[in-house]
Amino acid sequence: MSTSLRNHSLRIFSIALLLSILGHFILFFGLPFITFGGNPDPSEDLIIRSELKTEPPKQIQIAKAPKQNPPKTNRASSLENDSSLSSNTQSGSLNQPGVLFKLPESGTLYYDSFVDGQKLQTGEIDWVVDGNSYRLHINIPYAFVGPFVFESRGAVDLFGIAPAIYWTQRGTKAPRYSRFDRDGSGGGQMFFSEKPEFTPSIVPGTQDRFSLMFQLASLLNGDAKIDDPGTIRSIPVVDYNTLDQWHFKSYGEANNEDIPSLGKSVNRHYALMQRENDPYKRQVDIWLAKDLEWLPGRIRSLEANGRILELVFKQKNPVATNRQL
Repeated sequence: MSTSLRNHSLRIFSIALLLSILGHFILFFGLPFITFGGNPDPSEDLIIRSELKTEPPKQIQIAKAPKQNPPKTNRASSLENDSSLSSNTQSGSLNQPGVLFKLPESGTLYYDSFVDGQKLQTGEIDWVVDGNSYRLHINIPYAFVGPFVFESRGAVDLFGIAPAIYWTQRGTKAPRYSRFDRDGSGGGQMFFSEKPEFTPSIVPGTQDRFSLMFQLASLLNGDAKIDDPGTIRSIPVVDYNTLDQWHFKSYGEANNEDIPSLGKSVNRHYALMQRENDPYKRQVDIWLAKDLEWLPGRIRSLEANGRILELVFKQKNPVATNRQL
């Protein structure tokens, strides 16, 4: 066989092998960043057809935990225990009139993760509270592409959760940062790594796209009677290069199996409403679970390209000792 014929046969074999591998990859994992459909129209009850009245943010009051009688011990041990408790429980220093507010306890939550209905590896949410500070870290593994990572850090101020930094990273791409330069009254100014020239003012109560769920959970922990069905709650929300007023419609409290791992359980469903002529980049639906101190039991995000990302609660464990603030 001549050299040219041998090389031609080798090329054909290589192309066939590549196509076979690609076919199996698509069969098992799909096409992670290619979508052939656009974002479908939202349901009629989620379209904003007129300007909504936005209420000014309400100050919070920390809901006090029930007092517990400390065990009898010597004075030195007692002082050590008091110090430990003060650094790991939410402070009651915000003793001002306002809506009741209580941060959920720290924990690592595990979720089944899906992209367009295809199950991926288990995702994790680390929620760590230390006094009035918090850390929220989300990791969603994605085979061959690398993890989707999101992190929010900050504290509790007069209006609830107050992120100081929010960053995102997809696979091997460089992280993108959003920094909250807050003043003492809850306002301040935003800075974005993607848009250095864009420095909008922020109002009290401004959240990032993940801390907002924990803000809602903390409000429900303070008073589970808020947000009757049909209530619309407005929250200023920061993404990696935007600051918008998001309007969430509450479907109220329901007892159903929308979070399969919890069986029939009580949850609260919130859905992002869409502006008629200028829709947001994504449609977000959140189910907060009463059995999880109203932490997210299910999160569904319909991206602008039509891709559906979803996290469905699997189990909750205490935070590992090496995962602190």
